[in-house]
Amino acid sequence: MCTLMRLRLLALCALLAAACQHTEQAGIPQTASTAGLADFVRFEKFADAKLSPRGKYVAAITTENGNRELMVIDVKSRKQISGFRADPGSVGDFYWANDERILVGIWNEGDGTLARPRNAGEIYAINATTGRGEMLFGYRAARDRPGPKNMSDNAELMGGEFLARMHPGDRQVLVEAVHFHDAGDRIATLLAVDVYSARQNQITVGPMPGADFITDENGEPRIAHGRTPDQKPKYFYRDPSGPWTDLSRLTGVTNHTMPLRFDAKDSILYVVEPIEKGFGVFAVDVRNGERKLLSKNEWVGPAHYLEDTHQRLLAVEYDPDVPTWDFVVPDHPLCRALKGLLAAYPDDNVRIVNITDDEKKALVFVYSDRNPGKYLLVDVAKLSVEEIVSTRPWVKPQEMAETTAFHIRASDGMWIHGFVTEPRNAVPGKPPPLVVFPHGGPHGPYDVWRYQPETQLLASQGFAVLQVNYRGSGGYGLRFQEAGYRHWGDRMIEDILDATRYAIGKGYGDGKRVCAYGGSYGAFASMQSAVLAPDLFRCVVGVAGVYDLVMMKEKGDIPDSRQGIAFLKVAVGTDDRELRRQSPAFHADQIRAKVLLIHGTRDERAPLAQAEE
Repeated sequence: MCTLMRLRLLALCALLAAACQHTEQAGIPQTASTAGLADFVRFEKFADAKLSPRGKYVAAITTENGNRELMVIDVKSRKQISGFRADPGSVGDFYWANDERILVGIWNEGDGTLARPRNAGEIYAINATTGRGEMLFGYRAARDRPGPKNMSDNAELMGGEFLARMHPGDRQVLVEAVHFHDAGDRIATLLAVDVYSARQNQITVGPMPGADFITDENGEPRIAHGRTPDQKPKYFYRDPSGPWTDLSRLTGVTNHTMPLRFDAKDSILYVVEPIEKGFGVFAVDVRNGERKLLSKNEWVGPAHYLEDTHQRLLAVEYDPDVPTWDFVVPDHPLCRALKGLLAAYPDDNVRIVNITDDEKKALVFVYSDRNPGKYLLVDVAKLSVEEIVSTRPWVKPQEMAETTAFHIRASDGMWIHGFVTEPRNAVPGKPPPLVVFPHGGPHGPYDVWRYQPETQLLASQGFAVLQVNYRGSGGYGLRFQEAGYRHWGDRMIEDILDATRYAIGKGYGDGKRVCAYGGSYGAFASMQSAVLAPDLFRCVVGVAGVYDLVMMKEKGDIPDSRQGIAFLKVAVGTDDRELRRQSPAFHADQIRAKVLLIHGTRDERAPLAQAEE
């Protein structure tokens, strides 16, 4: 990956330099940073970490050499005591079942260094102190663990994902399983799986294809959510051992209710709903429908939240721009610890990753726009802190560029949101060249305030970077997302252009030296921006993009399922004439900028034909 990423970024920098006249030629000094290209394209040293339920160990994924491996650190000695490497495959997500047993999802490596690994649906159980273990679930489990295991007849044809630890006891976990022979739209079966014997008991079956699930603190599935053919969210509720029923039958919920968590001890369903201005988080008592407003934000719903071991909501994080926390139970020890950490790291955001069963220890993640992040072990009572691992220890935050947020009215009056990263030591009154960097998706993902290697690399070379959460992006509610449906090539692009003109007007970038760069839908948006505003852009770079919306209906992996076809009908549209109007592939003659296309030959989501035809 390092070699190909270097080529991708070198090509980007070369094109930007050629099209924009590079910073030194324009009289803008290079950023005073000792970071080289390798510092930005290296794999992060650690990608994830979690504290064991009793606080004896920390498990972390290391990716320093491109292979995702698991290592276990003894908290008392601070030394690595074991490790695990999947062969074949790589370590995916992992979870603690108890202090002695770790469950690891096995991923199949993608075809190509930038390809996303595939979740193979296999779960491997390892011993924390030795790193040795056995296949617990998946198509190889039946072969590797012979003998009766109370497994279904087609167990070897099932893939699964960990959902939750099940209580009481430390032996069982809840696994969401699907049959591989169910092509396209799959209905999940939820199984209680013994982490030692691999014995299975069916708990329930999902109420609709493609459903996701929310469990209570005991690991019992209580909420299911999916999407209807017209892409509207659909929610279901169940009591333990009961059937799924439509969530709307509960008193205290509305047509706009989105469940967050369920607290079985107090029979409380935590939900988020749009309110008169913004979004509110409510506690709904499912026994009588009583509602209580706990928190609100005028821009966005919750991005993250802090809860205790009973899943009682303690605090809510909102990310309208720079993250902010609203404390629902401010005197709770975990809230006091979080507030102390936020005060101790005023330039960073802090998230509690997980806590021990007794709530006495916590693993936290501290990060910012300039700090890639580090994991800290916190003694909640003593408020003592010790660093465990850093994701990119070679990065010097003081040498990175600052990212600032903006909220502006688009040309049709809708609020849009975004970020500008300015190069350090830019000369006042001499705006640097500007790179417009739209995110992919487009529906669901959104840009947030965080360290981003590509953005920082560009800033280190003297470029300002603009990121826009155009309508259709996630994070700002269903109404904002749906406003982008069937407007991939017009109104969503106009939002990007409005933000670009705003950035130029504010002096963030030189209006005569603007380039657009993105991947996936970001590539589409970059090309279409150059179609709609040909005089604005000097160069355009598209990576693995979709450029022909008509072709998107027929080629790629999205039309392979009924859900994918429904998504295309609702979000993209069905009128070929309109799709051609909005597709940059049909208007390439209008682009005046220099163009660089980078595409994988075996891309299933965006086939190579998107770049060639």
